[in-house]
Amino acid sequence: MEPVEVTEFTDPWCSWAWGTEPKLRRLRWRWGDRCAWRIVMGDLVADRRTPDGAFDPVRAAPKTAEHWQHVHEHTGMPWPVHLRWTPSLSADAAHAVKAAQLQSDMAGRALLRALRESCFVHGAPADTRERILGLAATVDAVDVARLAVEVSSSIVEEAFRADRSETRQPNDYVLHLQETHEGKGNAKRAGDDWRYVFPTLLFSGPDGEATVPGWQPWESYVEAMETARHGSTRDPRPDPTPTEALTEWPLLTERELSFLCGPSATAPPDARTIDWGAGFAYARTDAPEPLLPGRSIEVG
Repeated sequence: MEPVEVTEFTDPWCSWAWGTEPKLRRLRWRWGDRCAWRIVMGDLVADRRTPDGAFDPVRAAPKTAEHWQHVHEHTGMPWPVHLRWTPSLSADAAHAVKAAQLQSDMAGRALLRALRESCFVHGAPADTRERILGLAATVDAVDVARLAVEVSSSIVEEAFRADRSETRQPNDYVLHLQETHEGKGNAKRAGDDWRYVFPTLLFSGPDGEATVPGWQPWESYVEAMETARHGSTRDPRPDPTPTEALTEWPLLTERELSFLCGPSATAPPDARTIDWGAGFAYARTDAPEPLLPGRSIEVG
């Protein structure tokens, strides 16, 4: 049966995209075998670094964290209470994800998720090549030595440029959308052009096309799949138990645990608890701890 094509426009430093992770994990869990999924890196944060050092990422951190706390109030996902620095740019992280995708879709997804966790759970966003390679060394699906070589390649640069350009060609639906709620999906100004907001998912199939832009209810994703291919959401895979969820994903936030496994779900007794400053996340005991500042890794 023809799969539903899913195109996800996103960025690792977007708090609304981070807040949507529980919904996208449920979508992949229930119907991932019925989807052909493609991740497009949208380049949210322009390079703030200047020769005169006018932008201080450490000084900017409290204000950034305050904004993300506001988003948390809508999404329930962690915000970095003790954020060490504000991400200085998206491009380095986006290049790394595109390089990981050359290895496999799984490697690309795993690295993107690890980048998000570095920021929103651990408060130390991996926003430079050095930090990203250190983080990638802790991601089982990623060959970090290969990543270190390919991240600077012309193939990756072209892939990043193509993703950035595609993000800035929003469809008529979002260009004419007039939502007013927090996290609205209206196309957003990007210099002289417009772009998709993050996250935006496009669903395409034999029966039609649908767009789910910005912060939207879970039901919108189900309806979009059905629009793309009628009957595509029948007989979903049963929702995971907490043990199954933690086997599938190395780390679960409290919000993800309750959304994926049910409101009364509790973490497996052998899970490692992570206190992110205003709540908890849960990691597999065999999951490596993230490489935080002060630790180093040799590559190659």
